[in-house]
Amino acid sequence: MTQLHLCGSSVEKNGVTPFHTSNDSDRGSLAQYVAVERHARGVVARITCPIVGQREAPIIISEIADALGANNFPRNSSLVLDFSSVTVLSSMGLGMLIDLRNRCNTMGMRPVIFGANGQLRDLLRMMKIDRMYALMYGRDDLYKAVA
Repeated sequence: MTQLHLCGSSVEKNGVTPFHTSNDSDRGSLAQYVAVERHARGVVARITCPIVGQREAPIIISEIADALGANNFPRNSSLVLDFSSVTVLSSMGLGMLIDLRNRCNTMGMRPVIFGANGQLRDLLRMMKIDRMYALMYGRDDLYKAVA
């Protein structure tokens, strides 16, 4: 069974609530691929692994879904996926993006991809994922999306 745990203090001074989800038997083992933070107007999920493939994609979906399900976000809030550390995105990773976009649509949230490198942006364009997500490149845009 997966449970939601707040790490450290429940709210940091800048209004960010860090989330940590894990199963009861092996706390922290699932959170190695993504770090999820709640902001005033949404969630930022930093993908921390360089390759999003068959093993990583379902774990990342689970972590993000737990954070989204545990909160009532206002309409027009954002789910930001920070791809700054990602270099390879497999077909399972593309499926993960479609799944998360569908969850956002259900919740009335705006899906955003931040920090994708040139090769990933080309892949997202080729697979038409860029039509499903807003693509952001600068930190200023990121802060506007969730602050």
